[in-house]
Amino acid sequence: MSGPQASCWAQGTSVCTQVACPAVDKEDKRGGASVECRVSHDPCTRFFLTNDQIHLYMNEFSWKDVTNALSLANMILGLFSIFCSVCKKCYSASWMLLISFLLDMAVGTITRHLSLCSRSGVELNDFAVFTTFGLASALLLGVDGPLNAFLAVIYVLAATFRLCFYSTGVPFTYKGLPCRYASCVLASTCLLTKGNTFILSCMASLMILFMMDQSYYPRDEILGSENWKKLTYLGGVIMLLVSPFSLTAFYCLMWSLSYIFFPDALWGKAACFRLQHQRK
Repeated sequence: MSGPQASCWAQGTSVCTQVACPAVDKEDKRGGASVECRVSHDPCTRFFLTNDQIHLYMNEFSWKDVTNALSLANMILGLFSIFCSVCKKCYSASWMLLISFLLDMAVGTITRHLSLCSRSGVELNDFAVFTTFGLASALLLGVDGPLNAFLAVIYVLAATFRLCFYSTGVPFTYKGLPCRYASCVLASTCLLTKGNTFILSCMASLMILFMMDQSYYPRDEILGSENWKKLTYLGGVIMLLVSPFSLTAFYCLMWSLSYIFFPDALWGKAACFRLQHQRK
């Protein structure tokens, strides 16, 4: 498996939006990009904010609350999915994971599109991702037998390594398959196969290899991407609301597999274009 073309990915650093505020908050840093606060150079007014600056600050603060609320909802769904898996209700557990898949994608898109920088928000989102796409997804495999339990532990470790140790300085990219896509594949497979343990174990083993692989995957932004990607996301939301389990699972499975096996041809064009535009 190969990642996006090498010519498209150039070294870079993420830049956070500079927000007017009277002091620098050390917690408002992400990925090494510092937040520089702008104040007036007039010594008589440097401690006061204009109406526009206050509006900008409050707007960012409200969007941070929205993203934190979505991350918290994602974590709660993961905890309920764990409870359902323990109670042998794999359908309910898989359904919650598919909802979390869409929630996590919305959180990442809003955060990057608005350049929201918050250490607490990043930590909350990472914990939600680990709970939902690590623990809850692994429990879909079941822990009845030693082999299933061992595979579930390996899956959790792979998700942990993917979150903690895989980082990239290349903009618009991930290193290793994002955990939410691996979780979406497992949840969709569980719904389509009615919880067949053997098929789930095979798919989990494949997802572990993709998560541990260090190939590059493009960022799947929705707000700042092509219209067909926005329609794909909207279609996933509509399918979750009105369609039966089987159609929803098949749609999400095809969506995830297209990202896994065709990251360059389908999902990487917009990222390549932005990188080439930045280099000019």
